[in-house]
Amino acid sequence: MKVTLLTLGCKVNQSETASIEAGLVQSGHRIVSLDEKPDVCVINTCSVTSKSDYQSRQLIRRAVQTGANLIVTGCYSELNAADLAEMKGNIRIVPNVDKTSIIKIITAEGSSELSTSEALKKPGSGRSRHFLKIQDGCSFSCSYCVIRKARGPARSVAPETVIERVRQAEECGYREVVLTGIHLGLFSYRNSYGTSAGLSTLVEKILAETGIGRIRLSSLEVNEIDDRLIDLMRTGRLCRHIHIPLQSGDDRVLSLMKRRYKSQAFANKVNKLVSEIPFIAIGTDVIIGFPGEGEQEFGNTMRLLEELPLAYMHVFPYSERPGTDAACLPGKVDGLVKKKRASVIRELAQRKKEIFMDSLANEEFNVIIEEGPELPEAGQAGYTGITDNYVKVLIPIENTGHQSDLPAGSGMDISILGRKHDIAIGKPLIKP
Repeated sequence: MKVTLLTLGCKVNQSETASIEAGLVQSGHRIVSLDEKPDVCVINTCSVTSKSDYQSRQLIRRAVQTGANLIVTGCYSELNAADLAEMKGNIRIVPNVDKTSIIKIITAEGSSELSTSEALKKPGSGRSRHFLKIQDGCSFSCSYCVIRKARGPARSVAPETVIERVRQAEECGYREVVLTGIHLGLFSYRNSYGTSAGLSTLVEKILAETGIGRIRLSSLEVNEIDDRLIDLMRTGRLCRHIHIPLQSGDDRVLSLMKRRYKSQAFANKVNKLVSEIPFIAIGTDVIIGFPGEGEQEFGNTMRLLEELPLAYMHVFPYSERPGTDAACLPGKVDGLVKKKRASVIRELAQRKKEIFMDSLANEEFNVIIEEGPELPEAGQAGYTGITDNYVKVLIPIENTGHQSDLPAGSGMDISILGRKHDIAIGKPLIKP
């Protein structure tokens, strides 16, 4: 059967879709593009912003036009089932908690169902990093967010299962595993002593009980980064890269958002990480134009971001979500004002990214090859790879001695020569 898989949104969705895809291939199905008239189209939707809702609807309508049977899952379908029911086409909604049943639904054979923990592809057939979902749901209620309603309360995968999945990824040839979750820092389990253990303990177990070359953490709240986790980054196997959402640099706005930290605590943790971990890349999310954000509040956010040694930022104009506490707040910000402020922050983000990348010149890193050599990047043909601190590197074909045997997932030690736009340019190191 021909199946198309379309994904919007977070790394959790990407992980889930990748596992479904691998399971379908193992069950004998063929993965095709939407233009190839699939028999079934699976759409993993997102609802984090109103733009995500719009993109989900557009993708569903486009898929309906192919005549394929649709299986729609993800947060948009979870929150908007009534709207989907009114759409034309053969649409089946699968709840987030039942995503592992999609393989069974398509094959129509119970014996063909594979759990998402068992389905893996070799790195040459897709991403060279394996996204491993170890946690789902959230137990907090930020005033602007609907994801808790779509995903439910926080829950974690058993550590023994995580270890086994990492070993499976390693056996398939992956050199890097990305640990993902809706709220990754809420990962927890009961250890052998009957006490609660968290993400740092899990990472220690992975390091001790597997040989995977790299472990990357997808996103953590600032108050979930403890000293043990910082120490583990010094091992060389836990990537020197961490994404810490800020959302606002103004304490009053943070309180309205129901965030659980203050701006100074955020700044202190970022500065601690940068001072203790050389070349660490720290990224953040910023919401612009939240209700009550005046010029003073925006100025506080701007000043904080200017001071922080960040490698990149994701900037989102505030998107009102029906049913959230924030939707009822006074002090709504005009759309043109939000757009202007977002543009100012994005310009700052670009400067920050360039400063960070320029600081890496003449330094040595290991990259994991993702694509090449046929893919042209930055106006040159070569291999592209990712460093442990999340920098995209182009190794021009002439710098490799015109090698054509560097498959996706292979590792290479390189020296960064400089950058071209947002891509670092690297040269392989020849070890004596």
